[in-house]
Amino acid sequence: MTQSIEELEQQAAACSRRGDLQAVERICRDILRADGKHLSSLRFLADIALQAGDFPEAELRLRSLVGESPGDLRALSQLAQAMYRQGKRRQALEVYLALWRANPRERMIYLTIGCLYLELGETDRAAQVFSLGESRDGELLRLWQRTDTSPAVAAMSRTAWETLRRHHTDLHLAAVDAMQEPSHTGRIRAAVWPLLDAREVSYDHPLHRPQVFSIQHARSPAFFEPSEFPWAQQLEARYPAIRAEILAGLDVARDGRPYLGDGHRLEGEQWQPLVNTMNWASVHLYSRGVANRQVLTKFPATLAALEQVPLATQNGNPGEVFISVLAPHTSIPEHYGVSSAVLTVHLPIVVPPGCGLQVNDATRTPAEGKLLIFDDTWQHSAWNNSDQQRVVLIFELWHPDLTEREQAAIARSFEAREQWLRQRQVG
Repeated sequence: MTQSIEELEQQAAACSRRGDLQAVERICRDILRADGKHLSSLRFLADIALQAGDFPEAELRLRSLVGESPGDLRALSQLAQAMYRQGKRRQALEVYLALWRANPRERMIYLTIGCLYLELGETDRAAQVFSLGESRDGELLRLWQRTDTSPAVAAMSRTAWETLRRHHTDLHLAAVDAMQEPSHTGRIRAAVWPLLDAREVSYDHPLHRPQVFSIQHARSPAFFEPSEFPWAQQLEARYPAIRAEILAGLDVARDGRPYLGDGHRLEGEQWQPLVNTMNWASVHLYSRGVANRQVLTKFPATLAALEQVPLATQNGNPGEVFISVLAPHTSIPEHYGVSSAVLTVHLPIVVPPGCGLQVNDATRTPAEGKLLIFDDTWQHSAWNNSDQQRVVLIFELWHPDLTEREQAAIARSFEAREQWLRQRQVG
Protein backbone atom coordinates (compact mmCIF):
# COMPACT_ATOMS: atom_id res chain seq x y z
CA MET A 1 0.00 0.00 0.00
CA THR A 2 1.46 3.36 -1.07
CA GLN A 3 1.84 5.82 1.75
CA SER A 4 0.66 9.39 1.34
CA ILE A 5 3.11 12.26 1.51
CA GLU A 6 1.49 13.38 4.76
CA GLU A 7 2.18 9.95 6.29
CA LEU A 8 5.77 10.03 5.05
CA GLU A 9 6.22 13.49 6.54
CA GLN A 10 4.96 12.21 9.89
CA GLN A 11 7.42 9.30 9.73
CA ALA A 12 10.28 11.64 8.89
CA ALA A 13 9.38 13.88 11.82
CA ALA A 14 9.31 10.88 14.20
CA CYS A 15 12.71 9.64 12.93
CA SER A 16 14.13 13.12 13.31
CA ARG A 17 13.01 13.28 16.94
CA ARG A 18 14.82 9.97 17.54
CA GLY A 19 17.93 11.29 15.83
CA ASP A 20 17.76 8.68 13.07
CA LEU A 21 18.92 10.93 10.23
CA GLN A 22 19.58 8.05 7.85
CA ALA A 23 15.94 7.10 8.05
CA VAL A 24 14.93 10.73 7.51
CA GLU A 25 17.10 10.88 4.43
CA ARG A 26 15.57 7.68 3.03
CA ILE A 27 12.03 8.96 3.63
CA CYS A 28 12.84 12.33 2.01
CA ARG A 29 14.01 10.53 -1.11
CA ASP A 30 10.75 8.56 -1.12
CA ILE A 31 8.80 11.81 -0.82
CA LEU A 32 10.69 13.39 -3.72
CA ARG A 33 9.94 10.42 -5.93
CA ALA A 34 6.28 11.18 -5.36
CA ASP A 35 6.65 14.99 -5.34
CA GLY A 36 9.85 16.39 -6.80
CA LYS A 37 8.97 19.86 -5.56
CA HIS A 38 8.66 19.01 -1.87
CA LEU A 39 10.54 21.90 -0.27
CA SER A 40 11.39 20.51 3.15
CA SER A 41 12.73 17.29 1.61
CA LEU A 42 14.85 19.21 -0.85
CA ARG A 43 16.13 21.34 2.00
CA PHE A 44 17.02 18.34 4.16
CA LEU A 45 18.81 16.46 1.39
CA ALA A 46 20.71 19.58 0.37
CA ASP A 47 21.92 20.10 3.94
CA ILE A 48 22.97 16.46 4.24
CA ALA A 49 24.87 16.64 0.96
CA LEU A 50 26.68 19.83 1.99
CA GLN A 51 27.68 18.32 5.32
CA ALA A 52 28.99 15.23 3.54
CA GLY A 53 30.91 17.29 0.99
CA ASP A 54 28.84 15.89 -1.86
CA PHE A 55 28.63 19.19 -3.71
CA PRO A 56 27.20 17.88 -7.00
CA GLU A 57 24.31 16.33 -5.06
CA ALA A 58 23.90 19.52 -3.04
CA GLU A 59 23.83 21.59 -6.22
CA LEU A 60 21.18 19.31 -7.73
CA ARG A 61 18.88 19.65 -4.70
CA LEU A 62 19.51 23.37 -4.27
CA ARG A 63 18.78 24.13 -7.91
CA SER A 64 15.39 22.47 -7.47
CA LEU A 65 14.82 24.30 -4.21
CA VAL A 66 15.70 27.70 -5.70
CA GLY A 67 13.53 26.95 -8.72
CA GLU A 68 10.54 26.40 -6.47
CA SER A 69 11.41 29.10 -3.95
CA PRO A 70 13.49 31.81 -5.70
CA GLY A 71 13.23 34.11 -2.68
CA ASP A 72 15.03 31.63 -0.44
CA LEU A 73 18.27 33.54 0.11
CA ARG A 74 19.76 30.80 2.27
CA ALA A 75 19.29 28.32 -0.55
CA LEU A 76 20.84 30.76 -3.04
CA SER A 77 23.86 31.22 -0.78
CA GLN A 78 24.28 27.46 -0.37
CA LEU A 79 23.92 26.93 -4.12
CA ALA A 80 26.71 29.43 -4.76
CA GLN A 81 28.89 27.65 -2.19
CA ALA A 82 28.22 24.25 -3.75
CA MET A 83 29.17 25.56 -7.18
CA TYR A 84 32.28 27.27 -5.87
CA ARG A 85 33.46 24.10 -4.12
CA GLN A 86 33.24 22.33 -7.46
CA GLY A 87 35.40 24.97 -9.13
CA LYS A 88 32.45 26.53 -10.94
CA ARG A 89 33.53 30.06 -10.10
CA ARG A 90 31.76 31.88 -12.91
CA GLN A 91 28.45 30.11 -12.16
CA ALA A 92 28.92 30.76 -8.45
CA LEU A 93 29.50 34.43 -9.21
CA GLU A 94 26.20 34.69 -11.07
CA VAL A 95 24.37 33.24 -8.07
CA TYR A 96 26.15 35.60 -5.67
CA LEU A 97 25.16 38.51 -7.93
CA ALA A 98 21.54 37.36 -7.64
CA LEU A 99 21.99 37.39 -3.87
CA TRP A 100 23.38 40.93 -4.03
CA ARG A 101 20.45 42.12 -6.14
CA ALA A 102 18.06 40.60 -3.60
CA ASN A 103 19.81 42.18 -0.62
CA PRO A 104 22.37 44.90 -1.52
CA ARG A 105 22.54 46.01 2.12
CA GLU A 106 24.29 42.79 3.16
CA ARG A 107 27.88 43.98 3.52
CA MET A 108 29.63 40.58 3.36
CA ILE A 109 28.35 39.96 -0.16
CA TYR A 110 30.71 42.69 -1.39
CA LEU A 111 33.73 40.88 0.02
CA THR A 112 32.58 37.55 -1.41
CA ILE A 113 31.86 38.90 -4.91
CA GLY A 114 35.02 41.00 -4.98
CA CYS A 115 37.21 38.05 -4.03
CA LEU A 116 35.53 35.94 -6.71
CA TYR A 117 36.29 38.58 -9.33
CA LEU A 118 39.93 38.45 -8.19
CA GLU A 119 40.03 34.69 -8.63
CA LEU A 120 38.62 35.16 -12.12
CA GLY A 121 41.38 37.66 -12.92
CA GLU A 122 39.08 40.71 -13.05
CA THR A 123 41.03 42.98 -10.72
CA ASP A 124 39.43 46.27 -11.74
CA ARG A 125 35.92 44.92 -11.22
CA ALA A 126 37.00 43.45 -7.88
CA ALA A 127 38.26 46.88 -6.80
CA GLN A 128 34.96 48.43 -7.88
CA VAL A 129 32.99 45.99 -5.75
CA PHE A 130 35.26 46.46 -2.73
CA SER A 131 34.94 50.23 -3.09
CA LEU A 132 31.14 50.05 -3.31
CA GLY A 133 31.13 47.84 -0.22
CA GLU A 134 33.21 50.37 1.68
CA SER A 135 30.82 53.13 0.55
CA ARG A 136 27.99 51.15 2.13
CA ASP A 137 29.92 50.27 5.29
CA GLY A 138 33.09 52.20 6.08
CA GLU A 139 34.30 49.48 8.45
CA LEU A 140 34.17 46.67 5.88
CA LEU A 141 37.76 47.02 4.72
CA ARG A 142 39.01 47.37 8.29
CA LEU A 143 37.47 44.22 9.71
CA TRP A 144 40.84 42.47 9.42
CA GLN A 145 42.24 44.88 12.02
CA ARG A 146 39.73 43.74 14.65
CA THR A 147 40.48 40.86 16.99
CA ASP A 148 36.86 39.66 17.06
CA THR A 149 36.70 39.05 13.29
CA SER A 150 36.72 35.43 12.13
CA PRO A 151 39.86 34.35 10.22
CA ALA A 152 37.95 33.79 6.96
CA VAL A 153 36.30 37.22 7.03
CA ALA A 154 39.56 38.87 8.12
CA ALA A 155 41.36 37.32 5.15
CA MET A 156 38.75 38.64 2.69
CA SER A 157 38.70 42.08 4.33
CA ARG A 158 42.48 42.38 4.13
CA THR A 159 42.48 41.21 0.53
CA ALA A 160 39.91 43.90 -0.27
CA TRP A 161 41.93 46.55 1.56
CA GLU A 162 45.18 45.68 -0.21
CA THR A 163 43.50 45.35 -3.62
CA LEU A 164 41.89 48.77 -3.35
CA ARG A 165 45.12 50.39 -2.17
CA ARG A 166 47.12 48.96 -5.06
CA HIS A 167 44.38 49.87 -7.53
CA HIS A 168 44.08 53.50 -6.44
CA THR A 169 47.86 53.90 -6.39
CA ASP A 170 48.09 52.55 -9.95
CA LEU A 171 45.23 54.84 -10.98
CA HIS A 172 47.11 57.88 -9.69
CA LEU A 173 50.41 56.88 -11.29
CA ALA A 174 48.78 56.13 -14.63
CA ALA A 175 46.99 59.49 -14.65
CA VAL A 176 50.22 61.40 -14.02
CA ASP A 177 52.36 59.28 -16.37
CA ALA A 178 49.84 59.82 -19.18
CA MET A 179 50.99 63.45 -19.31
CA GLN A 180 54.46 62.21 -20.37
CA GLU A 181 56.20 65.08 -18.59
CA PRO A 182 58.38 63.43 -15.92
CA SER A 183 60.55 66.53 -15.53
CA HIS A 184 57.48 68.60 -14.58
CA THR A 185 55.33 66.07 -12.74
CA GLY A 186 57.76 64.00 -10.67
CA ARG A 187 56.69 65.64 -7.42
CA ILE A 188 53.03 64.94 -8.18
CA ARG A 189 53.80 61.33 -9.03
CA ALA A 190 55.38 60.98 -5.58
CA ALA A 191 52.32 62.48 -3.88
CA VAL A 192 50.20 59.96 -1.95
CA TRP A 193 46.54 59.36 -1.17
CA PRO A 194 46.84 58.57 2.58
CA LEU A 195 43.51 56.78 2.96
CA LEU A 196 44.16 54.35 0.11
CA ASP A 197 47.74 54.21 -1.10
CA ALA A 198 50.01 51.19 -1.34
CA ARG A 199 53.09 53.35 -0.79
CA GLU A 200 54.42 54.50 2.56
CA VAL A 201 52.71 57.60 3.89
CA SER A 202 54.82 60.00 5.92
CA TYR A 203 54.17 63.50 7.24
CA ASP A 204 56.53 66.39 7.87
CA HIS A 205 54.88 67.16 11.24
CA PRO A 206 52.59 65.20 13.58
CA LEU A 207 49.91 67.89 13.26
CA HIS A 208 50.23 68.34 9.49
CA ARG A 209 48.27 65.44 8.04
CA PRO A 210 46.42 65.82 4.72
CA GLN A 211 43.59 63.30 4.79
CA VAL A 212 43.05 62.57 1.08
CA PHE A 213 45.96 63.92 -1.00
CA SER A 214 49.41 64.68 0.38
CA ILE A 215 52.16 66.47 -1.52
CA GLN A 216 55.40 67.72 0.02
CA HIS A 217 56.16 71.45 -0.18
CA ALA A 218 59.38 73.27 0.65
CA ARG A 219 57.32 75.54 2.89
CA SER A 220 54.08 74.87 4.68
CA PRO A 221 53.14 77.61 7.14
CA ALA A 222 49.79 77.52 8.89
CA PHE A 223 48.76 80.97 7.62
CA PHE A 224 49.84 82.77 4.45
CA GLU A 225 49.85 86.55 4.38
CA PRO A 226 47.38 88.02 1.86
CA SER A 227 50.14 90.35 0.66
CA GLU A 228 51.78 87.33 -0.99
CA PHE A 229 48.93 87.12 -3.48
CA PRO A 230 48.52 89.83 -6.15
CA TRP A 231 44.75 89.36 -6.35
CA ALA A 232 44.05 89.65 -2.60
CA GLN A 233 43.91 93.45 -2.32
CA GLN A 234 41.52 93.77 -5.23
CA LEU A 235 39.24 91.05 -3.84
CA GLU A 236 39.09 92.79 -0.48
CA ALA A 237 38.25 96.03 -2.27
CA ARG A 238 35.18 94.32 -3.74
CA TYR A 239 34.08 93.09 -0.33
CA PRO A 240 31.19 95.58 0.15
CA ALA A 241 29.49 94.40 -3.06
CA ILE A 242 30.14 90.74 -2.21
CA ARG A 243 28.77 91.18 1.29
CA ALA A 244 25.64 92.96 0.12
CA GLU A 245 24.97 90.28 -2.50
CA ILE A 246 25.50 87.37 -0.12
CA LEU A 247 23.29 88.84 2.60
CA ALA A 248 20.56 89.56 0.05
CA GLY A 249 20.70 86.16 -1.64
CA LEU A 250 21.54 83.85 1.25
CA ASP A 251 18.67 81.44 1.93
CA VAL A 252 19.98 78.73 4.22
CA ALA A 253 16.58 77.13 4.75
CA ARG A 254 16.08 76.59 1.02
CA ASP A 255 19.60 76.28 -0.41
CA GLY A 256 21.60 75.11 2.58
CA ARG A 257 22.55 71.68 3.84
CA PRO A 258 24.43 70.32 6.83
CA TYR A 259 28.11 70.63 6.05
CA LEU A 260 28.65 67.19 7.56
CA GLY A 261 26.42 64.32 6.45
CA ASP A 262 26.47 60.58 7.11
CA GLY A 263 29.52 60.06 4.91
CA HIS A 264 31.88 62.10 7.07
CA ARG A 265 35.03 60.37 8.32
CA LEU A 266 35.58 62.48 11.42
CA GLU A 267 35.69 60.43 14.59
CA GLY A 268 34.57 61.23 18.10
CA GLU A 269 31.45 62.28 19.96
CA GLN A 270 32.48 65.93 19.68
CA TRP A 271 31.30 65.88 16.07
CA GLN A 272 27.76 64.71 16.77
CA PRO A 273 26.29 68.22 17.26
CA LEU A 274 27.38 69.03 13.68
CA VAL A 275 26.43 65.86 11.80
CA ASN A 276 23.18 66.18 9.84
CA THR A 277 22.33 69.43 11.61
CA MET A 278 22.26 73.03 10.48
CA ASN A 279 24.56 74.06 13.31
CA TRP A 280 27.23 74.10 10.63
CA ALA A 281 25.42 74.74 7.37
CA SER A 282 26.72 75.40 3.89
CA VAL A 283 25.34 76.86 0.70
CA HIS A 284 27.55 75.51 -2.08
CA LEU A 285 28.14 77.35 -5.32
CA TYR A 286 30.57 74.60 -6.37
CA SER A 287 31.22 71.26 -4.71
CA ARG A 288 33.90 68.86 -5.97
CA GLY A 289 33.88 70.67 -9.28
CA VAL A 290 30.09 70.46 -9.75
CA ALA A 291 28.16 73.70 -10.13
CA ASN A 292 25.02 74.28 -8.06
CA ARG A 293 22.96 75.93 -10.79
CA GLN A 294 20.12 76.74 -8.41
CA VAL A 295 22.41 78.96 -6.37
CA LEU A 296 24.92 80.36 -8.88
CA THR A 297 22.53 82.88 -10.41
CA LYS A 298 22.05 84.55 -7.02
CA PHE A 299 25.70 85.58 -6.70
CA PRO A 300 27.00 87.03 -9.98
CA ALA A 301 29.11 89.75 -8.34
CA THR A 302 30.77 87.20 -6.05
CA LEU A 303 31.58 84.89 -8.94
CA ALA A 304 32.91 87.78 -11.01
CA ALA A 305 35.21 88.80 -8.15
CA LEU A 306 36.56 85.23 -7.91
CA GLU A 307 37.46 85.11 -11.61
CA GLN A 308 40.76 86.80 -10.82
CA VAL A 309 41.64 84.18 -8.17
CA PRO A 310 43.63 81.05 -9.14
CA LEU A 311 40.94 78.77 -7.77
CA ALA A 312 41.77 75.09 -7.47
CA THR A 313 39.83 73.29 -10.18
CA GLN A 314 38.20 69.93 -10.64
CA ASN A 315 36.62 68.77 -13.89
CA GLY A 316 37.36 72.20 -15.33
CA ASN A 317 35.31 74.04 -12.69
CA PRO A 318 36.21 75.60 -9.34
CA GLY A 319 36.58 72.72 -6.93
CA GLU A 320 35.00 74.17 -3.80
CA VAL A 321 33.21 77.50 -3.29
CA PHE A 322 30.59 77.85 -0.57
CA ILE A 323 29.05 80.09 2.05
CA SER A 324 29.58 78.67 5.53
CA VAL A 325 27.09 79.49 8.27
CA LEU A 326 28.10 78.64 11.83
CA ALA A 327 25.33 78.80 14.42
CA PRO A 328 25.68 80.76 17.70
CA HIS A 329 27.65 79.02 20.45
CA THR A 330 28.95 76.38 18.05
CA SER A 331 32.48 75.09 17.66
CA ILE A 332 34.16 73.10 14.90
CA PRO A 333 36.54 70.66 16.64
CA GLU A 334 40.15 70.15 15.67
CA HIS A 335 40.52 68.27 12.40
CA TYR A 336 42.60 68.03 9.23
CA GLY A 337 41.78 69.14 5.70
CA VAL A 338 41.64 67.13 2.52
CA SER A 339 44.53 68.12 0.28
CA SER A 340 47.86 69.90 0.70
CA ALA A 341 47.69 70.85 -2.99
CA VAL A 342 45.30 73.66 -2.07
CA LEU A 343 44.96 76.48 0.43
CA THR A 344 41.69 77.45 2.07
CA VAL A 345 40.55 81.06 1.94
CA HIS A 346 38.01 82.68 4.26
CA LEU A 347 36.39 85.97 3.34
CA PRO A 348 34.41 86.82 6.50
CA ILE A 349 30.99 88.29 5.69
CA VAL A 350 29.36 88.48 9.13
CA VAL A 351 31.64 87.92 12.13
CA PRO A 352 30.23 88.84 15.55
CA PRO A 353 32.60 89.18 18.52
CA GLY A 354 33.62 85.83 19.98
CA CYS A 355 34.68 84.09 16.77
CA GLY A 356 38.09 82.59 16.15
CA LEU A 357 40.19 80.33 13.95
CA GLN A 358 43.18 78.30 15.09
CA VAL A 359 45.57 76.56 12.68
CA ASN A 360 48.32 74.54 14.31
CA ASP A 361 49.53 76.86 17.09
CA ALA A 362 48.49 80.13 15.43
CA THR A 363 45.19 81.81 16.31
CA ARG A 364 43.50 84.53 14.28
CA THR A 365 40.40 86.61 14.98
CA PRO A 366 38.40 86.96 11.76
CA ALA A 367 37.55 90.48 10.64
CA GLU A 368 34.82 91.25 8.15
CA GLY A 369 36.23 91.84 4.68
CA LYS A 370 39.78 90.73 5.59
CA LEU A 371 41.07 87.55 3.96
CA LEU A 372 42.38 84.62 5.97
CA ILE A 373 44.48 82.25 3.83
CA PHE A 374 45.66 79.06 5.46
CA ASP A 375 46.75 75.47 4.94
CA ASP A 376 43.86 73.49 6.41
CA THR A 377 45.84 70.24 6.37
CA TRP A 378 47.36 71.48 9.61
CA GLN A 379 45.20 70.62 12.58
CA HIS A 380 42.70 73.43 12.85
CA SER A 381 39.48 74.45 14.58
CA ALA A 382 37.00 77.34 14.61
CA TRP A 383 34.39 78.67 16.99
CA ASN A 384 31.50 81.10 17.32
CA ASN A 385 30.89 81.97 20.95
CA SER A 386 28.47 84.79 20.16
CA ASP A 387 24.67 84.98 20.09
CA GLN A 388 24.64 85.52 16.29
CA GLN A 389 25.49 83.30 13.35
CA ARG A 390 28.86 83.62 11.64
CA VAL A 391 28.84 83.83 7.82
CA VAL A 392 32.00 83.27 5.77
CA LEU A 393 32.65 82.85 2.04
CA ILE A 394 35.08 79.95 1.65
CA PHE A 395 36.98 78.86 -1.43
CA GLU A 396 40.11 76.93 -2.36
CA LEU A 397 43.10 78.02 -4.41
CA TRP A 398 46.14 76.18 -5.64
CA HIS A 399 49.12 76.15 -3.32
CA PRO A 400 51.35 78.96 -4.62
CA ASP A 401 54.40 76.68 -4.89
CA LEU A 402 52.73 74.49 -7.54
CA THR A 403 53.51 75.06 -11.21
CA GLU A 404 50.73 75.05 -13.78
CA ARG A 405 51.85 71.63 -15.03
CA GLU A 406 51.77 70.30 -11.49
CA GLN A 407 48.29 71.72 -11.04
CA ALA A 408 47.20 69.98 -14.24
CA ALA A 409 48.69 66.68 -13.06
CA ILE A 410 46.86 66.91 -9.73
CA ALA A 411 43.58 67.76 -11.45
CA ARG A 412 44.11 64.81 -13.80
CA SER A 413 44.66 62.44 -10.88
CA PHE A 414 41.52 63.64 -9.09
CA GLU A 415 39.46 63.46 -12.27
CA ALA A 416 40.67 59.91 -13.00
CA ARG A 417 39.56 58.84 -9.56
CA GLU A 418 36.22 60.62 -9.85
CA GLN A 419 35.56 59.00 -13.22
CA TRP A 420 36.42 55.58 -11.82
CA LEU A 421 34.13 56.13 -8.84
CA ARG A 422 31.25 57.14 -11.10
CA GLN A 423 31.47 54.02 -13.26
CA ARG A 424 31.72 51.45 -10.44
CA GLN A 425 29.42 48.44 -10.75
CA VAL A 426 28.90 45.21 -8.85
CA GLY A 427 27.71 43.12 -11.78
